[in-house]
Amino acid sequence: MRGPQRFRIASVPIGPAVLTGAWAGFVPGLFIGAILGAAITFGSGAVLDWMRQLSFTTGIDQTLLPFGDRIGLLQTLQDNWLVVIPTAALTLGLLSAVIGTLTAAVVSASYGSLLQGLEVELEPAGEPRARPERRRRFRRDSDHAA
Repeated sequence: MRGPQRFRIASVPIGPAVLTGAWAGFVPGLFIGAILGAAITFGSGAVLDWMRQLSFTTGIDQTLLPFGDRIGLLQTLQDNWLVVIPTAALTLGLLSAVIGTLTAAVVSASYGSLLQGLEVELEPAGEPRARPERRRRFRRDSDHAA
């Protein structure tokens, strides 16, 4: 038989769908988590600098300023950026992986009942696919640089 053949997918196996959902959630979650961790460490340093300047210009003790009771935590976040960024990345990546896994499981379980299957075309693997022919544009003599 030559040419593409039409088939209908009635269901999706839950195992590969769950694994794909986990990877699809983990990778962007890891990236976004790293950016969030960097923003946390940068923000804590910015707040500490703001508090120092505000304390110096107003003459008020730093503990009486906003976030004054959190100076130790902010200093720890700023100093341990090498731990904060990967921790935030892994935490958000794993959370996104769980959400992706659950979403893929629900979609896989309800695939056949909701979509009534999916029609696909399959081509034989042994035959190379024919490339469409491209038409050449012919140049005129006036198109060349003199």
